[in-house]
Amino acid sequence: MATTYHTSMLTLRALSAAWPLWLCVLASCSAVTSMYARGDRATAPRRVSGTTLFDWKGIIHCHSHLSHDSTGSIEDISAACSAAAIDFLVMTDHQTDASVRDGACGRIGDTLFLVGAEIRTPQGTVIAFPLTQPLRRWQSAAALVAEAERQGGLSFLCHAERTTAWDIEGFTGVEIVNLHAGAVAASKVGMLLSGLFLPLRAIMQLVCHREAELFRQWDRRLAQRHPFTPVGGNDAHANVRVFGPLGGTIGNYREVFLTLSTHILAERLDESSLLQALAAGRTYVAFDIFGEGAGFDFRAVDDGGVHVVGSTVQASPALRLMAHSPKPGRIRVLLDGAIASERESADIELCNPSPGVYRVEVRSMAGAPWLFSSSIRVIASSNVSLSSERSTGPSGR
Repeated sequence: MATTYHTSMLTLRALSAAWPLWLCVLASCSAVTSMYARGDRATAPRRVSGTTLFDWKGIIHCHSHLSHDSTGSIEDISAACSAAAIDFLVMTDHQTDASVRDGACGRIGDTLFLVGAEIRTPQGTVIAFPLTQPLRRWQSAAALVAEAERQGGLSFLCHAERTTAWDIEGFTGVEIVNLHAGAVAASKVGMLLSGLFLPLRAIMQLVCHREAELFRQWDRRLAQRHPFTPVGGNDAHANVRVFGPLGGTIGNYREVFLTLSTHILAERLDESSLLQALAAGRTYVAFDIFGEGAGFDFRAVDDGGVHVVGSTVQASPALRLMAHSPKPGRIRVLLDGAIASERESADIELCNPSPGVYRVEVRSMAGAPWLFSSSIRVIASSNVSLSSERSTGPSGR
């Protein structure tokens, strides 16, 4: 009996001493599991029905070897774009002279690259693009936004969960979700257990986080300034290690690009068209890890035709707000931040909506955050100039 006990204790000690190896083995088992299907370029770009627009799928907020905290190559980024069927990508390396001067720009493969930068200010972090020269650092957010605008660039609140710049004028919009912020908010125990025993997909799902206070601030800003364009912050660095020096790297470019995307509704895939659409609020954001987001649609339809997201329309008995998701989910229409209607379906419709700012969120049937639209503003008086994208064809889907 004593011999058996002694042998058992030696075995346990040996296993305990080797626990880092066992962790790596288990992590490898989950990491090699296929994350999800390859992106499909055969269906891209998608025509936005009833309009002259197309739905372009892209990545905003990406770092490369030109940032101090990444070693990623443009070749790796381009390959990930191909795997995830990405139409455009905005490089936002932490700004240096080299990051703007040598940043990837123009067509690389099937993807259009734009050069921008991520810059910290006393009020929070800003991403600005496109840039032709570096912005001066150590200035206020307002000054930085104005300088980017003089270059023809747009500016967005970045890492908005910790910004104090919500009311500064000049911003085009905001990162409503950010994968790095999601990783910080996620349960570390949950991430560890997912990394050990579940496919990599489970870890990436954990970082898809909707910060309630950020959305409350966005709705407050929309009441003051419509549109305030939403984008998704991929914050791709390709260097996240689950077990620190032991390895277990996750979050490579392919994994991050397949997890989150920003869609822009524009006539063409060129810099001018994309910037115009962003300024007009013609976007939506998708956590594609819960289902491919392409094909999501939120619009207003009236006797004047189709008005896509970003539009301002006049209230009338003929006005309908219509939302469609690529597959059934829990669709919620919000009016000035409060729930106006919701249902479990792939479609929802509001007839003769009252004045206010409307947007749509969709959760998966399992309750995970999935799709987030830009907004449509309904006004009561025709005395206010209207801004919309009208159809030249049939109304509705």
